[in-house]
Amino acid sequence: MQVVPLKSAMARGKHTSAGKDLDRSLRWLEAQPGVKKVVLGFTEACRHRYPPGHLRHQRDADGGFHMMGYSGNGVVNLFVVTDADHKDDVRNNLETRFRPIM
Repeated sequence: MQVVPLKSAMARGKHTSAGKDLDRSLRWLEAQPGVKKVVLGFTEACRHRYPPGHLRHQRDADGGFHMMGYSGNGVVNLFVVTDADHKDDVRNNLETRFRPIM
């Protein structure tokens, strides 16, 4: 039996743990066409109004966009590296799966 490494283990930056609920959402995001890498930033322990596992687009940047990931323990800063051709498709898929909470 051949062991194949997960894309998520190779495609993340320096920080690799995000929590169980947020990890499911990150695996879904990494499986989207056009996503090259998801870089996890710092985690802040705080209260928030979003359900665990929720992803929210913050702003566009060169080569991708900044996001916030919400877990049961706090908030994680994310940077998603995308192909220039698929950037809008990835953002539209995010907006349909994770609708804004009013």
